Amino acid sequence: MGLVCSVETFKGCTIKIVKRTSGFNGLSTYQNDSIRKIELKTMQRSDYWIAINGFTAIDKLFFDKDYWLYFALVPENIIVMTKALPFIEEQLNIAERSDYLEDLRNWIASTKGLSKKSGLKFIPRINIKFSLPIRSIVEKVKSKTLDEEWSESIIEIWENKKDWRRIFPNELNQNHKTES
Repeated sequence: MGLVCSVETFKGCTIKIVKRTSGFNGLSTYQNDSIRKIELKTMQRSDYWIAINGFTAIDKLFFDKDYWLYFALVPENIIVMTKALPFIEEQLNIAERSDYLEDLRNWIASTKGLSKKSGLKFIPRINIKFSLPIRSIVEKVKSKTLDEEWSESIIEIWENKKDWRRIFPNELNQNHKTES
C-alpha cells in the first residue's frame, strides 16, 4: 500500500483510506473530481492469478466503473494500474460473450437469496488465472511489444528505482489514451 500511496501522491492525487467493507481493500484516490477505488494486489512470487473474495468485492469488480486493480510488483517496485473489468475481460478473453455479466448478476442474487432462506452463510471466491502474467505485461511494455488490445485496460505502469518514472504510456506510446 505504501508504493501505491507514494506513486499516487507523486502524481498529485489525494489518498483516502476507507472501510474495507466498501467492497475494495480500503484505498481510493482523488484527482480533479476523478475517483479511483483501488483493489490492490501485491505480486511478490506468483503473478499469474488473483482471488476476489466476497459478494461485495465480486459485485464491485464486475459492476462498478470506478473500480481499479493495481498490481504492486515486489521487489521490483513497479505499480501496474488497470481498469478492473476491461483488464479481467482481456485476461479471460470474455469480452465477446455479452451475457456473462447477466449470468454473474443472477448467480450473485440467487446465492444471496439462498443464504437468506437457508441461514447458511456463503462466502464466494473467484480465482482468476491470467492469460498474460503481470511481469510479462511489464516486460512487453519495456520491449515495446504489448499488443494494442491491452490499451483499454492497462492505463499506467510506474517504476521506482530512486524516483518514480512512468514507463507506460511513455512518449513512444503517443496513441495511448491516458486517464487521470
